[in-house]
Amino acid sequence: MKIVLLPGLDGTGELFTPLIDKLPKFVETQIIKYDTQKKQSYQELVDYVISKLPDDDFVLLAESFSGFIAYQIGLKKLENLKHIILVATFLQNPRPILLNLITNSYILSLPIPKIIIKIFFLGFSTNIKTINLFQKVIKKVSHEVLYFRLQDIKKLKFKREDIILPTTYIQAKDDQLVLENSLKDWKEVCQKLKIYQVEGKHLILQSNPNICAEIITNTIQKIML
Repeated sequence: MKIVLLPGLDGTGELFTPLIDKLPKFVETQIIKYDTQKKQSYQELVDYVISKLPDDDFVLLAESFSGFIAYQIGLKKLENLKHIILVATFLQNPRPILLNLITNSYILSLPIPKIIIKIFFLGFSTNIKTINLFQKVIKKVSHEVLYFRLQDIKKLKFKREDIILPTTYIQAKDDQLVLENSLKDWKEVCQKLKIYQVEGKHLILQSNPNICAEIITNTIQKIML
């Protein structure tokens, strides 16, 4: 069974490395990367992702920024889409006050201190290799593109249309960026929703890849039965 991975705000897909390293060999992965230098709206990204989806059966995993994209695709009831896995994600602006503090793209061009990365993204127990990976990946993305995506998050609105497809939500227990209200939105629109709480910060696939890989593997195995 193939799992298609939609990345978070960076769009590179490189941050999936810690997770992919923990997945068993029978799980085939396909990362759909977003352009690091081109501004693309949510709707443009939805169209782009659909053009890249496989013809055979697959599971769609969406991390953080990409949750809304997965939601829009889920509404299309694609025959070969068997399950959606949502990871620390949202259907509308998860932190209005916090995002309002980012008033221009220049702020995003500045290096992110390791203490901020630990507090908001990865936690204090995450290994230095993963922290370095995060810093390396963020530098690859235009700060103007990052700012554009954050502005798109601020404008997010969704019609409360139900997804009938079985859906899994992996919630980071100590998420400072996507709070409990975001999960409530998913509970309203997903008719068949299973929730897993995992110890860790917002980037839960990176800060706790072992448990997340186990959840994802078990989910896929049940689909394959």
